[in-house]
Amino acid sequence: MEPRTVLSVVLAGLLAWPLPAQQPTGPRPQIAQPPQGTQAPSTLPTPERPSPGTPAAQAPAAQAQPAEPPGVLKIVVVEGEGAVNNIRTRSATAPVVEVRDENDKPVAGAEVIFQLPPAGPGGVFHGWMRTQTVRTDEKGRAAASGYAPNDQAGRFNIKVTATLGNRTGSAVISQTNVYRGGGGGPGISSARSGWWKILVGVGAAGAVIGAVAATRGNGTASATTSRPITITPGPITVGTPR
Repeated sequence: MEPRTVLSVVLAGLLAWPLPAQQPTGPRPQIAQPPQGTQAPSTLPTPERPSPGTPAAQAPAAQAQPAEPPGVLKIVVVEGEGAVNNIRTRSATAPVVEVRDENDKPVAGAEVIFQLPPAGPGGVFHGWMRTQTVRTDEKGRAAASGYAPNDQAGRFNIKVTATLGNRTGSAVISQTNVYRGGGGGPGISSARSGWWKILVGVGAAGAVIGAVAATRGNGTASATTSRPITITPGPITVGTPR
């Protein structure tokens, strides 16, 4: 091979060999910085959102406060306890009560209900009512009005109930209906008048018998003296009519 040919081949091989990349010699590019006063974006992972259909975490419910227990009202009977009502004159002692709280202080504005028995001895309010509702005054007092006894004698109770909000109280007033001014009830009067009629009749008959016996004794010559008949009434006992 000729020397020129060999040289050509060597030059061709050198030209075909890759040259190493050269670094740029110019100024390096600068990284843009965020303006002063602003925060760089956080690299912390964002919280995962619950997927549709999954229940979200609920906050603990506040504990329910227990309801306050209802208070108790005290009812003090001022008038009417043990009263005796007159059926004949239709006069009675109207009940009067005073409502107090747990500290024994008067309660104003409480609703008080007076309730009479539905049957038997008792009475009525204003001629026909069995119950009456009254509000307590500033002194805590409530009084029934238009009260009169019925025509049945005997003992009975008046029920009293007081209410204010969630506070309540109750009491019972005991009374008695009797006949007065005529010597008792109709049956007792009739029995007594009957006994007096019998006694008067017996006395009259005794007087007639004594007069007849004395007349006959004077017209005879017998030495025996006739003795007048004397009737002495015993004790009068009046019982209930049968």
